Amino acid sequence: MDRIIEPDDAQLIFSRLLPELVLASKSENRRALIECGGSIVHQIPTDAEEFRAGNTTKEVVLNIAKSKMEAYLSSDKKIESLPALTADTMVLFDGELIGKASNEGDAKKAIRRFSGKKQIVISASLLYLPRIGIRKIIDTASVIFKTLSDKEIDEYIATGDWIEAAGSYRLQRNGWSIVERIDGDWTTVVGLPMRKLIKTIENSL
Repeated sequence: MDRIIEPDDAQLIFSRLLPELVLASKSENRRALIECGGSIVHQIPTDAEEFRAGNTTKEVVLNIAKSKMEAYLSSDKKIESLPALTADTMVLFDGELIGKASNEGDAKKAIRRFSGKKQIVISASLLYLPRIGIRKIIDTASVIFKTLSDKEIDEYIATGDWIEAAGSYRLQRNGWSIVERIDGDWTTVVGLPMRKLIKTIENSL
């Protein structure tokens, strides 16, 4: 696929709707995604436990985002006047939910498994709007990988993109070079379903 050119229309619209917000997450990827459109981001990570619980794969991902929001709203770091976002992203491949790799070897195995195949990226987000309440957003996108040689896999892993990334790749950095195409919203793959968030915000304000 082609390199992603930012900001795109979704990032710009999002920033007009939420010019300042809290991101209750340590994800630099999500922060960069939001800031690129022009929003001011106050990043306040939570200490929520990321337990996998739920009857469906979507529920599992959504429940993790929910636990992060609950932790933020109950903390003394909460900024009452600002909207807040939490999110979680996982990859569904061969019936298995795949999160972040714990080491380089696991990351290499993940990319090798994805080579030439399709995976489903699930991104869930909780949005807190002061005086309005909490909204739940979930979206999926299909990602089809190029068929990669061992050398290409090694070169990609060497970039360090795999660190703290669901599925061990990042579109915004070098991941676009190993992906054939995306069916769906690329921001969902990055980790924050912006187009669905925009619709939710517009319907709530």
